[in-house]
Amino acid sequence: MASENQSTWTAGAPVNGVVHLKTGDEIARLKQSAQWANGDRAAESLAKNGELSVTLMALKRGAALKEHHARGTVAVTVLAGAIRLNGADYAAGDVAVIDREIPHAVEALEESALLLTAALK
Repeated sequence: MASENQSTWTAGAPVNGVVHLKTGDEIARLKQSAQWANGDRAAESLAKNGELSVTLMALKRGAALKEHHARGTVAVTVLAGAIRLNGADYAAGDVAVIDREIPHAVEALEESALLLTAALK
């Protein structure tokens, strides 16, 4: 098991400490998963260490994440589709930055892909 500060990468091997994430390829791979086939969403951690977590999430139209909060600040980048976050609509290319401990909920207005970047400290 990795220590709290050791980085784990599921989307490629680092070269000189850098992993190049090709989000289009990662979305396509995620949509081939059993999670996607059997549910209304799929998610995979692409990178994580003691300070930062990068997660890719794909949502089918109508999928919803109930209100929740995160310990640290979270950036939600809409890579494809459109979502509603706390009553505001976000489209591909939009980014929402949510301060720590702020309650938030998400609804997919259409099939969507999100990149969730979370500060863990």
